[in-house]
Amino acid sequence: PEERNKHDQKFDTLSPSMGYVSGIHTYMHLLVHTVGAQSLALADMNKDGKMDRLEFSIAMKLIKLKLQGTPLPSALPIIMKQPPVPAPSLNNPTSTMTSSAYGTMLLPLIPTMGNATLPNGTMGMLHPIPAGALTTGTWDLSASSSPSMMSPMAAVPSDWAVPHASRLKYRQQFNSLDKQMTGYLTGQQVRGAMATTMLTQTQLASIWTLADVDKDGKLKAEEFILAMHLVDMAKSGQPLPLTLPTELVPPSQSTLKLTVSKLFPPLCSVSFEDKFKANLERGNAELEKRRLALQEAERREQERRAQKEREERERREKEAREAEERRRKEEERRLERQRELERQKEEERHREIERKEVRGHVPRARQHRKSAALTSFKALYPFTARNNEELIFFSIVPVSSCQVDETTEREEGWLYGSRQGKMGWFPESYVERVDRSDAANNTAAASPKMPLQSQLSNALEAAKAAGTKSAFTPTHSPNPISFYILTTTQVVGNLLAQALCSWTAKTDNHLNFNKDDVIQVLEQQENWWLGELNGEQGWFPKTYVTLLGEEESSDSPPDAPESSDSLQFEEYVALYTYESPERGDLTFSEGDVILVSKREGEWWNGSIGDRTGVFPSNYVKPKEADTSSISGKKKPEIAQVIKAHTSTGSEQLNLENGQLIVILGKTASGWWLGELQARGKKRQKGWFPASNVKILGSNSGKSTPAHQPVCQVIAIYDYTAANQDEMSFTKGQLINVLDKNDPDWWKGEINGIPGLFPTNYVKMTTVDCDPSQQWCADLNSLDSLSPQEKKRQGYIHELLQTEERYVDDLQIVLEVFHKPMSESGRLNDAEMSMIFVNWKELLACNTKLVKAFRVRKKTGGENMPVQMIGDILAAELSHMQPYIRFCSCQINGATLLQTRTDSEPDFKDFLKKIATDYRCKGMPLSSFLLKPMQRITRYPLHIKNILECTAEGHADRGPLKEALERAEELCQQVNEGVREKENSDRLEWIQNHVQCDGAAEHLVFNSLTNCLGPRKLLHSGKMFKAKSNKELWAFLFNDFLLLTHAAKQFTSSGLDKLFSNRNNVQLKMYKPPVLLNEVLVKLPDPSSDEPTFHISHIDRVYILRTDNINERTAWVQKIKAASEEFIETEKKKREKAYQARSVKTSGIGRLLVTILEATELKAAKPNGKSNPYCEVTMGAQIFTSRTLNDTLNPKWNFNCQFHIKDLYQDVLCITIFERDQFSPDDFLGRTEVPMATIKKEVENKGLVTRRLLLREVPTGEVWVRLDLQLFGNK
Repeated sequence: PEERNKHDQKFDTLSPSMGYVSGIHTYMHLLVHTVGAQSLALADMNKDGKMDRLEFSIAMKLIKLKLQGTPLPSALPIIMKQPPVPAPSLNNPTSTMTSSAYGTMLLPLIPTMGNATLPNGTMGMLHPIPAGALTTGTWDLSASSSPSMMSPMAAVPSDWAVPHASRLKYRQQFNSLDKQMTGYLTGQQVRGAMATTMLTQTQLASIWTLADVDKDGKLKAEEFILAMHLVDMAKSGQPLPLTLPTELVPPSQSTLKLTVSKLFPPLCSVSFEDKFKANLERGNAELEKRRLALQEAERREQERRAQKEREERERREKEAREAEERRRKEEERRLERQRELERQKEEERHREIERKEVRGHVPRARQHRKSAALTSFKALYPFTARNNEELIFFSIVPVSSCQVDETTEREEGWLYGSRQGKMGWFPESYVERVDRSDAANNTAAASPKMPLQSQLSNALEAAKAAGTKSAFTPTHSPNPISFYILTTTQVVGNLLAQALCSWTAKTDNHLNFNKDDVIQVLEQQENWWLGELNGEQGWFPKTYVTLLGEEESSDSPPDAPESSDSLQFEEYVALYTYESPERGDLTFSEGDVILVSKREGEWWNGSIGDRTGVFPSNYVKPKEADTSSISGKKKPEIAQVIKAHTSTGSEQLNLENGQLIVILGKTASGWWLGELQARGKKRQKGWFPASNVKILGSNSGKSTPAHQPVCQVIAIYDYTAANQDEMSFTKGQLINVLDKNDPDWWKGEINGIPGLFPTNYVKMTTVDCDPSQQWCADLNSLDSLSPQEKKRQGYIHELLQTEERYVDDLQIVLEVFHKPMSESGRLNDAEMSMIFVNWKELLACNTKLVKAFRVRKKTGGENMPVQMIGDILAAELSHMQPYIRFCSCQINGATLLQTRTDSEPDFKDFLKKIATDYRCKGMPLSSFLLKPMQRITRYPLHIKNILECTAEGHADRGPLKEALERAEELCQQVNEGVREKENSDRLEWIQNHVQCDGAAEHLVFNSLTNCLGPRKLLHSGKMFKAKSNKELWAFLFNDFLLLTHAAKQFTSSGLDKLFSNRNNVQLKMYKPPVLLNEVLVKLPDPSSDEPTFHISHIDRVYILRTDNINERTAWVQKIKAASEEFIETEKKKREKAYQARSVKTSGIGRLLVTILEATELKAAKPNGKSNPYCEVTMGAQIFTSRTLNDTLNPKWNFNCQFHIKDLYQDVLCITIFERDQFSPDDFLGRTEVPMATIKKEVENKGLVTRRLLLREVPTGEVWVRLDLQLFGNK
């Protein structure tokens, strides 16, 4: 009896119904005791699949015996079938009378886990299981989610034929399409996904019929997954079944109902021990399988690591071998070069020995050569040659004499003669005949030693003279008397030769020279040449020299033009000083010589020394031809290259040792302009470093003109001259350097007094030294600073100077341009505002900045270092917002100015006239209008330079970093403003030129989108329909794609002309706008050369063609990127709302809200209707209803549930919106109900229905049903 009482208590805990418990409940209970299968079979005496108290007690007794080790009988003993006689009890006289009532009182609450009953996917409600479900003997396995209550067949969802990967993939697609989270999709919602499959309508209809298992006209999640699986089958070529196979039926739709009687036989046939052993074996097998898999994975990982280490080791060994091979080859090349040099030296030594052994006999110039045919004349008056065939001479002392062959055929009054190796015609009346004896004396007196500079200059001038060769050959004898003879020896007076090695005269008529000396060749006879060096003439072997300069066109006819005179560059002289802070500009001072390489428009390209860049063409003028060399007043300087130089640009000369250069101009920076004199090469003009050449001299024997200063230096010590040719100076004095050929002693001048001075007593001044020292001329202050601080102060000085000049330019614009233009009345106020925008605000900003700089400079001292600059920059740059507006509008102003200038010549002349003000330096207004944009971009560069030279720990480093951030942020804002302005202008153009007739709603292009912020034009251009070849103009925005066509045919070569204000084309909307969150872009064949692509939108497919493959690629990429951005934004929005609802909170109750309907809403569409939807919120919890189209009285019947945290703080808010596609949703009204009010109403009435008026709108009300449940323990 005691055991029977325990079994009765256990029986009561199983919630018996009508005195019985079902077989499933009993089986579950007995399984807990691990040996219930056989006991259940013996105890169920009437085999009805359920147990009463007696049968349950018998089963429990059998379990106990089994656990004690007693074998169970094959049949139930009779004694166990008899019910025991209960002992009378006063405490519970009717204990067996009330058991039948427990079936309805103790039913457990089982949550339903199937499809949600709430349209927004709220968690399922708890519902009691009806009593009948426990008494029927059957169990619907599909209605329960408990694994322990499901049969093996129904509990294995993997039997579904749809692959697991497909289920996950299409479940996500279902969630993305179920935007209202109703738990199902309608045909309209599925249409877009089906349209992209490219299947026929017949196939799609068949798939819909098979997938809609419950035939409710909607697809639940599993039905949608099944439909997409069938689509995959059809696309792969598999035939669609006529009826849905059993293996494809979704698990939730399966209606298998198994009776307990059919369930028990297998349970009884297999003991628990067998199942336990089988499970244990399967578990061990699974563990072994996993262990082996882990071992295999570990083995593969070890092999991969070993392989990687082996490859790395081989790579390092290979690199080491390659490096060693390179070193070996380099060493071999070095040894080969060394051997080659040794061979060359040896060959040179042998040649030198051979030259010394040469004992050639050179006959002296025969004294017996006849000279009777030559007559000497002396000049009475100076004669200047007017062309290359005439002879120039002067009437000076000593007498300028010439030799004339009177037998030459000539015009009357003209003679043909020779003077100093030059031949030509001259008037007979300008000379007189001299006696033979006087001619000999004059010749002897006129042959003093001439300096090398004059000799080389004479040779170059002779090389420039053109004419036929004459038989008058100058020949020089060893004695000082010169005479001319008629000979057939080759006459040369235009050759220069450079000595390859030294030559010592062996006889009196030989010429001594050293290596690299330049010799003027006067005559050539077989292996011996006659030359002149330093005023001495003599013969020397031609193998000891090499020719340097020879007239390139000596073999050409006399009247042939010299192609070598054609130059690539032209020389110009600066009229004004041009300074510019912009990178790429060429700055210069007034009077500088500029080599112009390119002339286009108002800005030319040129170079000065090693500096190249662009400059305004009205700042320079062509360099006047130098005729002084012809008149004899000034001779060009000649320099010889002593150090090779490789040019870094086309404006520079390539120099080789020994070459001769005619110097055309010099600059203070150490770069000279010259013309290269190279034999066999084209004459070139260009810049070269002055330190690579040495001056040789000029043509005349007179003193050369005063040297121009090469550079400036500043004395760093006092110096007192020790010799007469030296100069004295004190520390700090500026010295103009005239000659730097000697590295230890330079020639300079102070106040016009020249002299030599030691180079170690001076240093370069601010003109030629590091520009970072320009801020200070106080040497004591300069010497006390570190090099880094000097550089920092130089950059600060540069910033201050450029800022001062920039403010001056801003002021010039107001005074020179703005005021006359405003007073002339040629422009109205709107046009003036468009051109100058907020110029005065810019001036105010930078004037304030300059004043702050001046105060800081004055506080520390004019020539003293500036300790802090970053704080001023950081403070002032934050107030330069006016630049954003100016730079955004500057393009429109420049366009207006250009338009007026092109269309109105009077206006153009007016601007040119006022631009002649000297303060403009020849710059037009358009150049000044660019300066603010240029200046704003220079601030980060200036601050970076200063910051790089500011040491760590410096007090100014932190403010400079802040200032740099402000400057970069300002530039970014300016750039963004320019882009937004351009985008806004183009959107306005589209609004004015695109007719949007037939659109579902009024389109305002320059406005906000529905959920992506401001609308942006991402891409636009021309394309064609692939089939009809119809021309379309497409505009891609960040939320939709618009296809248009021209009302009238027009041509446009680019987007600039398309969006031009002069373009009056009218476009019409070809198709309704295509929303990018509903679009799919596809290439028909990526390898195809045809530039076509497909755009799928719901049930439409557009096949479009572009002009080329690149345009197609651009369109496809931009549409895909915009579509993905749109979809991702909507997804994040949905996830945010879902997460807010899914947060588990320990509230004090819940509120079930049903939005029944709304009435008399405000009309938001032109047809008097609206597309309303409802948004219900309580704090962060948000629920949204579906959208109903074209109605003012929507009936939603929309349920949602809120967790209540505080009765006196929570407020239920109901808002109704009009759904818009291309703009933010319109507001149709709002109402709010505090939770305290709801509690008060529901407290006595229970479920209540209320009518709430909508606020902030003239009309509208909403009907809601409220059900409040507070938790008792709260």
